[in-house]
Amino acid sequence: MHRYEPIKKKVAGVFDQLLTAGHKLPTGSIQRIHEQDTVQNYTIGTRLVMDDRVFRYCKAGSALRDLLSGMCAISQTEVYTHATASPVGSYSVTILDTTVRAANYYAGGYIWIMRYAPGTTGIGQLHRIKSSAAGVGVSVALTLEEPLAVECGASTWITAWPSIYSNIQLGILPKASLVCIPLIEVASGSYFWGQTWGPIFVQCGYSPGSKNYDRELYWKSDHYGVLPGSEVVFTAGSSIPQRVGFLLPDTAVVGTDNFMMLQISP
Repeated sequence: MHRYEPIKKKVAGVFDQLLTAGHKLPTGSIQRIHEQDTVQNYTIGTRLVMDDRVFRYCKAGSALRDLLSGMCAISQTEVYTHATASPVGSYSVTILDTTVRAANYYAGGYIWIMRYAPGTTGIGQLHRIKSSAAGVGVSVALTLEEPLAVECGASTWITAWPSIYSNIQLGILPKASLVCIPLIEVASGSYFWGQTWGPIFVQCGYSPGSKNYDRELYWKSDHYGVLPGSEVVFTAGSSIPQRVGFLLPDTAVVGTDNFMMLQISP
């Protein structure tokens, strides 16, 4: 669909929805934002833009509840690279991962290749991982999105992270961050679209908007909901919750509301 854009003075594309940072799999089916599926239809982390909202394609690592927390429950792998160096221009790095891994366990994640000499050569390279081979408990071959700009030597220390959307869990996770909010109940192991940006209604055990100029909202993991900024204690030694957005309605009329602008990932 196309239309004339008078400001740009040219014909421009018009899209009701846009997929970026990923794609629908060749064998996948169209999956709507209020649907879950036991079959993966898109690459993990695929970004869907529609109306005022942004979503990411996620996998549930536990049973999830509608409009409650989608916490990032991944953990990093800290190991050495394989005994064989990867030269400049290579798209492949093999790591000595002794955990059995399914194919594409690391897909959509990142790898940091250490090069520690602060002030002289920097601290290393960070690459996005396109795909990863299955691992039987010895090593895992990673394919990178971009070629290496610096050689990755044999037995180099690395840290690898799977996609932050590959293990979404509900629960009181005091050392995890909110990365999305599901619109529906999702069974553990199923795939779904988690909202990361835009208008949404969330739970709150407080009274957002009841105080003047109190608009910022933070995530309070121990009750799966938001916390008004006036309830956060910003002093040394205090635990500072994650900021996730701001309140939308003019609450001078109704007194309080939970309708907010989610601001995790645009």
